[in-house]
Amino acid sequence: MKRGHFLNRPNRRGLTVLGVVTGVFQYDRTVRCIELLWYFQLGYLGILGLSILLEVAICIVSMRGSILDTGPRVAMPYLLYTRILVMLVDLTWLCLGIVWLKDHYFECPIQEPKETIVAVIICNLLVIFSMVTTIWCTFDPAGRSWVKMKKYQRSMRESESRFNYKRSGSRSRNWRQRKVIRAYQDSWDHRCRLLFCCMGNSDRSRNSFTDIARLLSDFFRDLDVVPSDVVAGLVLLRKFQKLERDAVVRQRKNGTYEFLSGVPVTANTQFLALNDSKDYDHFQTVIRYMYFAQGAYGWPMFLMTHSQTGVCQLGSELTCCLSCCRRKSGTDVVEDNCCLCNYAALKKMLSVGEVEVIYATYHVDIGETPFFVAVDYNYSKIVVSIRGTLSMKDVLTDLNAEGDCLPLNPPREDWLGHKGMVQAAIYIKNKLEEENLIQRAMNHNPTRGTQNFGLVLVGHSLGAGTAAILAILMKQEYDDLHCYSYSPPGGLLSMPAVEYSKSFITSVVVGKDVVPRIGLHQMEALRADLINAIQRSIDPKWKTIACSVICCCCGPEPTSVTEMSTKDENVQRYEQDRNSARQSTVHPNDNSIALTLHHPLYPPGRIIHIVRHHPSQEE
Repeated sequence: MKRGHFLNRPNRRGLTVLGVVTGVFQYDRTVRCIELLWYFQLGYLGILGLSILLEVAICIVSMRGSILDTGPRVAMPYLLYTRILVMLVDLTWLCLGIVWLKDHYFECPIQEPKETIVAVIICNLLVIFSMVTTIWCTFDPAGRSWVKMKKYQRSMRESESRFNYKRSGSRSRNWRQRKVIRAYQDSWDHRCRLLFCCMGNSDRSRNSFTDIARLLSDFFRDLDVVPSDVVAGLVLLRKFQKLERDAVVRQRKNGTYEFLSGVPVTANTQFLALNDSKDYDHFQTVIRYMYFAQGAYGWPMFLMTHSQTGVCQLGSELTCCLSCCRRKSGTDVVEDNCCLCNYAALKKMLSVGEVEVIYATYHVDIGETPFFVAVDYNYSKIVVSIRGTLSMKDVLTDLNAEGDCLPLNPPREDWLGHKGMVQAAIYIKNKLEEENLIQRAMNHNPTRGTQNFGLVLVGHSLGAGTAAILAILMKQEYDDLHCYSYSPPGGLLSMPAVEYSKSFITSVVVGKDVVPRIGLHQMEALRADLINAIQRSIDPKWKTIACSVICCCCGPEPTSVTEMSTKDENVQRYEQDRNSARQSTVHPNDNSIALTLHHPLYPPGRIIHIVRHHPSQEE
């Protein structure tokens, strides 16, 4: 089990309540049921007292040393396993209490204490259930194999230094490493199957679980950290980033004079001139097609954006299957619910102009996401809008984040895309061709010139990434195609594909939105930065976290010129260590631990970054 601690506040409350009840009320121990209740309370007071003592000891020990200096916390595993043993005794005693309630609750003539015992038993059973759940989530079943492999590697290194048995030792190490890696993958695969147990057991689900388990095992394997370590690492990382940005602005590195939402602003930064008619019209188009991206989400998004009147507005548009005179529509609606709630919400959210929906499908599976096709008469466009993440199957599509070659003709091996979204884009492209949806939309109203309308692809989040990849796949066939990608994932396309997409894809990022900044490569860089930040920390973890929460125990900020110079030197050393850690494929504390590095992927097209504040100055 990874190091951590149980701080059980209900134990203190239960001890207080039981102590008051035991001391205040009179117990006639000549009555058998009251005598049993008395001994149960005394025994449980002892168990709760022992639990609190252990938790205090765990807290004291866990506060010793810095994050990576585990020497002062060497007693932690013994305290944790002792606490688990006491928890088992606690559970056994609670079961005895349940037996007493079953046999004597109604007949025992002592009202308040037995009601208190009922409340104590229920509360502590819930606490034990939460503790067991926590243990199950944090316990690493593959750790045993890892420890054995590390011991074997140490013994083999000693043997090689004595007898020089390098070839056989290398083969044995490789076999054991493969065994450990397989154990980690099986562990994550099991967790995915339990977490997504409602997904069924199809071949598609099993393949997705296998791919995702491999990614998660590669990312989390061999990092002996607990959530509080991650929190402390993020606090340190934020502190280092702030110091680094202050130094960049102060020294005007690369012409940077300010940071807006984490992005450097230089004299070459381009801003939308909304007083210019061309930029203004372009931005209005971006705003307009945002409603199409929202409309793909259906009724959940409509109720979220119309929290007070949403139900009433949808009620007038619903067409329930039980209605005798069901209203006919020229729109093909696939796999909506019986009252067509999603389609009703879609029509409401597209009331921004003269728009007619031709086709809408709400079928969802792993690698298959809902979308709709509409005719926008105001802008003379055929619009294909793709839904973002809304279901557990969409989450699995998001997690399948390895780089996969785009299915282009002729093929380009250096054009990579997010694997799950490549699959979703292929699915939608095949659906558009099988149903002939684009041609149907263009031929929908020839008298109004729909046959000459251009093609627009839009989407948000998962839908944004899928729309961008679909735009690349369809660009050769539809030369006037344009894609509006709202909050696309950061790990979407390789750089050659990004450069190609800049002429016809517009990505929109709002503020410090994390989705356009996240991907496998970015997460691996974050992992390296966290390890580097934790490694540089010399303070106890509690002090690091408390400094960020309540601003106590923090050192003063440097003010003098000498202090500022020293601060800049520390920032430079931090940058060097950070860049070295990002490029390294081994753990900084253990060279035998191989860290996975994936091919970097980036957001698509040209990016419009919307920030809250305008730059304070420009050069």
